[in-house]
Amino acid sequence: MVKYSLTYFIMLGSLLAVDTSQSSIIRNDYGFIDYTNRIIVCMGTANISTQNNGEDFHPVIEKSIKLSKGEAKTYARENLLDLIKLVNLDERTVGDIMVSDPFIGRRVESLVGSAFQYGEVKYLEKNQLAISLAVKMSSLAEILIDANGYMNDMIAQSTYLMTRSAIPKNERISGIVIDARNIDQIPALVPKIYNEDKTLIYGSRHYTRSRSVNRGSIGYALSMQDSNVQRRVGNTPLLVDARRSNNEVNLIVSNLDGERIRYAEKKFGLLSNCKVLVLLK
Repeated sequence: MVKYSLTYFIMLGSLLAVDTSQSSIIRNDYGFIDYTNRIIVCMGTANISTQNNGEDFHPVIEKSIKLSKGEAKTYARENLLDLIKLVNLDERTVGDIMVSDPFIGRRVESLVGSAFQYGEVKYLEKNQLAISLAVKMSSLAEILIDANGYMNDMIAQSTYLMTRSAIPKNERISGIVIDARNIDQIPALVPKIYNEDKTLIYGSRHYTRSRSVNRGSIGYALSMQDSNVQRRVGNTPLLVDARRSNNEVNLIVSNLDGERIRYAEKKFGLLSNCKVLVLLK
């Protein structure tokens, strides 16, 4: 297998045009986990043979490129599986879950086998090519997230629809933003939010499984100016500070802010629509 170096990672970053300085992006030397855009991308490389052994050059090189593409995809899948194991579901990584549940492990491996090509084939120096493969986090979440403990689809539309209509648009709360830039916090697929009395403020019982899988329970950004903030929480979100974190995954807010979040949910249905975003440093 071709060994990777910093040069390859720099090439990957430029190829995919992703700002890997963001703390919502977890990276290694051959790919990255992007919790903001909910995608996992990995690269594989392979050598291209230029020996023609007296045969016509063009058919030989075309065959070599085809074989090299297949080899690069094989390496990309191997790297992708290794990287997926680092994804945080909650306090557990996917790798931990795969070890404890072989059935889920086989499903994750099958998902990797169906990964799609991300970007164009990249031709490198020294007769090498690189191919990047990717899987969406929604596809991974579909495997990992069970059906228990989530809001029933039938009651997802609450009475907030009536109370919201009675409030002027400029007074409505459009989402919840939790500022965690003052603490150590790592992103995850389904983190929870507690108050200081350890009461659950936001978790799986507040939204449906389908919303958790397809939308993600929490979004991430570096500042309020990031492009995905308005899309996630609108123009008039409620802003609260995180006091600390639990295992660097679950967030803890003050009791007062917990009540403010509950009030906003009762009036505007923000938690049930996963209109929650965390600011990371």
